[in-house]
Amino acid sequence: MRARALRCAAAAVGILAVLAAGGTSTAAEAIATSPATASSAVIDADQQCTPGQRLLTPAPSYLIKRLGLDEAWSLSRGSGVTVAVVDSGVDRDNVHLQGALVPGFTSFGDSSVPADDDVAAHGTAVAGLIAGRRVEGSGVVGIAPEARIMPVRAFESAPESGQSSRDLVAPSVSSIVSGIRWAADHGAKIINVSLSDAQSLDAYRAAVDHARSRGALVIASAGNRRTANADAPDPEHFYPGELPGALAVAAVMKDGSWNADSSFAGEHVDIAAPGQAMPSAYISGGDCVFNGDSASSSYATAVVSGAAALVASRFPQESPDQWAFRLTQSAMRVAPAERSDTVGWGEVRPADALALVDDGMLPGPPSAMHPAQTPEPPTAQTIDLDPVDDPLAPARAIVGWGFGAGAAISVILLLMSRVRARRLRA
Repeated sequence: MRARALRCAAAAVGILAVLAAGGTSTAAEAIATSPATASSAVIDADQQCTPGQRLLTPAPSYLIKRLGLDEAWSLSRGSGVTVAVVDSGVDRDNVHLQGALVPGFTSFGDSSVPADDDVAAHGTAVAGLIAGRRVEGSGVVGIAPEARIMPVRAFESAPESGQSSRDLVAPSVSSIVSGIRWAADHGAKIINVSLSDAQSLDAYRAAVDHARSRGALVIASAGNRRTANADAPDPEHFYPGELPGALAVAAVMKDGSWNADSSFAGEHVDIAAPGQAMPSAYISGGDCVFNGDSASSSYATAVVSGAAALVASRFPQESPDQWAFRLTQSAMRVAPAERSDTVGWGEVRPADALALVDDGMLPGPPSAMHPAQTPEPPTAQTIDLDPVDDPLAPARAIVGWGFGAGAAISVILLLMSRVRARRLRA
């Protein structure tokens, strides 16, 4: 493709390459078997996720317990919120996404091409994590299971090269930026961008600012080490996630630990979410469990986008900055007032974000509703070193003389009494 490659922030990009070669990707986690339905097999430890072969993962997603989703769902399920997935497309036939999709966009070439045509695994997995619907026989469910998904394709298929229609060329800056802008202009409130780029600051900043002005929050990857060039130096920037008005998401392992082999660290990291062993929708029309041995920031970004959809649904009157504040302020961290370069303000906790009351006094990230006030400098005071007249000085002098005179009289009387006493004895 005419544009340079971006670092797609997930090991699932490797899955795309395998699919392009006609291969399969391995299910990332052992799942207990159960009787297969007439239309679907069930994933177990020895099976693989194969395009065209519908498989289901019956075990409940660990994300439900890890993130406290049952509590969050009692407050919000994402209804009324559209989440744009600026990615590789979304499989319209996936069982978890029936009724979840709204019209989308292809951000390259002829924009009339359906946004979910020639789909690939990455965008479908991201969409499933955000808003996958429950189906019988599967434990897969999205973070915001009543939100809507807007597919915005930024990856271009390359059939002209004589390869499979599922082969993808990495997106250009133009395709990502135009996708963000189109999504914001067509009603998306949350825009998921599961990738990062070290260049083109002005283009990404303008796109994020435009989305923000349209009432949309951009949530993007903080960088994924597993999909970066191992021989290249660490990037200095991670656009669009690190920009003001966007959230940069790092990935943690299934147990909440941060893994240096998987993720980049830095001042740009805002928040973290699980990115390992992620059960989600697959291009087979069923399920797959992604990234068993590493934490992918692509999938962590999707988790935070789902949490943001819950927040935007419950607080539609709030701004994107306020939604972002709710997510970062309520994230789980060791010290409430401190962030770290590995996980930012901590691991996302949707239920706490939904219950947060912002009074401007909470320790941690600055409030979007109650900006920190700049302390006023102390008022300068002039000190007069000249002696000041004591208005009580005359009175003090009189009292002093009185005490002195009284003492003198007492001494005289004492002496006179002693002289008299001597005379009487004589």
